[in-house]
Amino acid sequence: MNLVHEAMARESSPDGKKPRKESKKNTRTRFIATLLTWILLNLIWMHYSHAIAVNEVSKHDREVNGKYVLDVPNMFGLDRETAVDLNCDFKPKNATVPVVTVRIHHEMTEGELLLIWEGNSTDDCIVDQLILPPGEHTFYTTVIIDGEAEVYPSKYISAEMNLGMHLWEPFRTEGFVVANLLGLSLGIADRAIREIMRRRNESRIRNMPLHKRRQKEEWEQLAHSMSGGNPVDVDDLVGFELQPQSESAEMQRKRMREKFAAQAAEADGDTEAFVDEESVEQDDELGKGTTEGLTGKVEHDENIRTVSDLWRQLSGDDSDNS
Repeated sequence: MNLVHEAMARESSPDGKKPRKESKKNTRTRFIATLLTWILLNLIWMHYSHAIAVNEVSKHDREVNGKYVLDVPNMFGLDRETAVDLNCDFKPKNATVPVVTVRIHHEMTEGELLLIWEGNSTDDCIVDQLILPPGEHTFYTTVIIDGEAEVYPSKYISAEMNLGMHLWEPFRTEGFVVANLLGLSLGIADRAIREIMRRRNESRIRNMPLHKRRQKEEWEQLAHSMSGGNPVDVDDLVGFELQPQSESAEMQRKRMREKFAAQAAEADGDTEAFVDEESVEQDDELGKGTTEGLTGKVEHDENIRTVSDLWRQLSGDDSDNS
């Protein structure tokens, strides 16, 4: 019985708990990875849904921008209204200028002005959040002197004003739905890909010759044990017992061929003993062996300096030394 059958038997038997433990460990790892991915996607969207696109209108060290046009985009063509924060700060130009009145108007349509803030140049500028539809919106900053608008407001005040658009906030709910669907699809895709890879691996193993399959299984178990996995069963390593050091390479190859052929014959129901015809023919040609040249005092050969020199001597290839 090869290792594939043995592994299947261990899984079906009450005592074979190793594969199940390994499967449970991998399943738990994949579940934790999927959960962390799902949480990370939600956290990323939660952060970016509050992102603000800041538009600078005026700065204290520059001229006052009396007219600023804000273009509110139509995100995804859904005509969603966008929340806009208006942050402003006004200061007298210097200590000699009088305290003046400052007004901020919002023009949605041409000719229609809406006063959104009015106060002295020394007052705190507090404006409620604006909800604006897509399109162009014009903001006017004016200075009032004796009831009339001053053409050059920078002579009396310095201003700092910013308009911050919450572009993604109208889609916050849809974003969470997409993030959760993406996390779910990643989990399903992971399972599907692993199942496809498992089936391909099983198909490749089924089409593999029996002796190659056994070698692959034994090496996988050895690598698993050496990498810190579960200990390998002693019975699983029968095919890898140590050969006597005195045995030649040809005899070792013969022994391995006999073992693999015997295993294949057993799997096919053939009970006839395997005979290595190749080795028999070689034995007939070589005849009975002797110990000539293997006894007596060892002599030093100047031609043997490296392992490759020794291999040439053993293989009978003396062309390099001629």
